[in-house]
Amino acid sequence: MQYKWKAMFTVWIGIFMATLDGSIVNVALPTLTKYFMTDITTIEWVVMAYLLTITSLLLSLGRISDMVGRKPVFAAGLAIFTIGSGLCAIATSEVQLILYRVFQGIGAAMMMATGIAIITHVFPAKERGKAMGLIGTVVSIGTMAGPVLGGFLIVNVGWQSIFYINIPVGIIATALALILLEKDDNTRGQTFDIPGALSLFISLVSLLLALSEGQELGWSSGTIISLFALSFVFFIIFIFVENKADQPMMELKHFRNRLFAAANISALISFIAMFSIILLMPFFLEKELGYSPWEVGIVFMAVPLVMSISSPVSGWLSDRTDSFLLSSAGIGIASISILWLSFMSPSSSFIDVALRLGLLGLGLGLFQAPNNSIIMGSLPREQLGIAAGSLGTMRNMGMVIGIAVSGAVFSSRYVFYGGEESSFLPAFHDAYVVSAVICGIAVITSLVRSRPKSERS
Repeated sequence: MQYKWKAMFTVWIGIFMATLDGSIVNVALPTLTKYFMTDITTIEWVVMAYLLTITSLLLSLGRISDMVGRKPVFAAGLAIFTIGSGLCAIATSEVQLILYRVFQGIGAAMMMATGIAIITHVFPAKERGKAMGLIGTVVSIGTMAGPVLGGFLIVNVGWQSIFYINIPVGIIATALALILLEKDDNTRGQTFDIPGALSLFISLVSLLLALSEGQELGWSSGTIISLFALSFVFFIIFIFVENKADQPMMELKHFRNRLFAAANISALISFIAMFSIILLMPFFLEKELGYSPWEVGIVFMAVPLVMSISSPVSGWLSDRTDSFLLSSAGIGIASISILWLSFMSPSSSFIDVALRLGLLGLGLGLFQAPNNSIIMGSLPREQLGIAAGSLGTMRNMGMVIGIAVSGAVFSSRYVFYGGEESSFLPAFHDAYVVSAVICGIAVITSLVRSRPKSERS
C-alpha cells in the first residue's frame, strides 16, 4: 500500500472519532441534564467547553506542529483525546465532566491542527481535491453515525458508553499513528511566539464567550460588552505583537494572499449558515411536525448522507476544473436550500423535509472539498499546520457565531410577532431567510478568488 493511503487511513480514524464524539455528545445533553440534576444552561458547557478549547488552541497548535513535526503532535492528540474520553466516562459531577471535556478538547485540537496538514503533505497537488473530498466523506459518516449510535448506546447501555467507545478506537489509532506515519519535515531552530499565542488565546476565548452567552445574559449587559471589548483589545495587541515578532505565530501577510483570505472567509460564512440550521431545525420538526427525537435524527441524516457522496465527487472534479467555480456553485446551492427550508409548513411531509435537507448536503459537499483544497494549497508546505489551524478555527468560530446569530434573530422576531405559539413559524422563517442571505455572501467571497497560476506540488 502506498504511504499516502496509510497516512489517509490513520488520519481518517482520528477525524472519525472526533466528529462521532461531537454528534454523540449533543444527543446526550438531555440525559446528562437529568443524570446530574442540573439545568440546560449549565450542561451546555459540556459542548461549549470542548468547542472553546479547540477553537482557541488550533492556530497555536498548528504553529507548534510546523516546528516540531506533525506526527508527534497528531499521535499525542490521539492519546490525550482517548485519556480524556475515559475521564469523561467516570465523571461524578457536571463540573468534572466539563473539566474533562476541556482536556479532551486539547487532544481534539491537536488532531484537527495536524490531520489535514498531514494529508495535504503526502498527496500531490493534482490529487489534493480528491484527498479533501475523502476527508469530507469521513466527517459526514462520523456526523451521520453519531445520533443513531449515540441514541442506541444511551438507551441500552448508559451515557458513559458514548465516551468509553472512544477508548479502544483511540488506542488503535494512536498505535497506528506511531507505527505508520513517517517523520515529516519541519523547520528546526525556531522559537514559539508566546506573547502572540497568549494574546490570540485571550481574544478568541473572550469573543466566543460573548457570542455563546450573549443571548442568555443580554447583548447589552455589562459582562457581554466587557468581553467584546476585551476581545478587541487583545486582538489589536496580537496584531501589534505579530508585526514586531522575528518569528511570529502567524504571518499576517498570509491574509494578503487573496486565495487564502477569501477561502477562509468563505469557510467561516458557510459554517455560520450551517449551524443556524442545526440549532433551529430540531425545534421545528418536533414542535410543528410532531417528530420524535429518533425521527429528527433520521431525517437529519439526509445532510451528511448526501455530503458523503457529493464531497469526494466534488474533490475529484476540483482537481480537473476550476475549484473556485465549483465551490461557488456549491455554496450557492446551499443558500437556495436554506431559503427553501424557510418556507416549510406544518403540512410538510417527511420526504419533503428530507429533500430540502438533502439539497443542503449537496451544496455543502460541493463547496467544502474544493474550498479546503484552496486553503491548504495557498501556503508553503512548511506552513501546512498554520493552514490547517486557520481552517479549523474558521469552522469552530462559524459554529459558535451561527448558533448565536440564529438564536438572536429567532428570539427577537418571536417577540416581534407576539411571543405566542403562532409566532414560532414566522420567526423560524425570518431566521432562515437571514441565514440564506449570510450563506449567499459566501458566493461572493468564493467568486473573488481566482485559480492559482501554478499549484505547489
